[in-house]
Amino acid sequence: MRDAASLTLMASIVEASDGDELFRRVQKAAVSLGFERVLVGVQIQIPTMEPIQHVMSGWPDEYQQLYAERNFVFRDPTVVHCQTHSTPIVWSPDIYSERSYEVMEEARRFGLNSGISVPVHESARVKSMISLARDRRVDIDRRETELLLAGGNVLASCAHVATSKLVIPALLAEERPKLTPRESEIMQYVARGKGSEVIGDILGLSKPTIEFHVKNALRKLGVASRLQGVARAVALGLIH
Repeated sequence: MRDAASLTLMASIVEASDGDELFRRVQKAAVSLGFERVLVGVQIQIPTMEPIQHVMSGWPDEYQQLYAERNFVFRDPTVVHCQTHSTPIVWSPDIYSERSYEVMEEARRFGLNSGISVPVHESARVKSMISLARDRRVDIDRRETELLLAGGNVLASCAHVATSKLVIPALLAEERPKLTPRESEIMQYVARGKGSEVIGDILGLSKPTIEFHVKNALRKLGVASRLQGVARAVALGLIH
């Protein structure tokens, strides 16, 4: 690992202009740290919705297909760890159980013999992880392992900052329904705890008209109640 060169490469990640360039820079930085392959994953938790997940993977294509077909994500101990912990994990046989042993065996078959996974928990709502892999074991030399973990932490932080800027907004935009200006205005008042009759008085509209717009907004948001609608609209940036 060349410290100065690695730091320069990692710092450049936050200057990427799009998701593809971001991942190319992450890959270069990973190689400079002494790894051969890298994966970046992000998860966004929005109230009343299934988590939004996005993965940028440098794993071999055949392994990615097998991983998806066999639903390894639900058995992969590195994923479980990074969702529930904020500290890095070193890949070693003792992190695998009987249920997840196949994940390790197949990963090794595709050259992902050893590595580290590093989580970044920005909040309960936004989490990311980076996994760095190579064929040579990372847990033989203690000093090298410490350096790899330190470099992995910096790389994970840089990748998270860039992902927050370039990837997460695009993911949220895909989930964001198009409310009309009137629907957005009324939902703003709903968020302030005002009922249909009061909102109607403020806007000079009838109570049935207000309820018509609220109903349409809730339908677009995919929820049944005003409370759920406000929570989702705020999470998606539709109201403030």
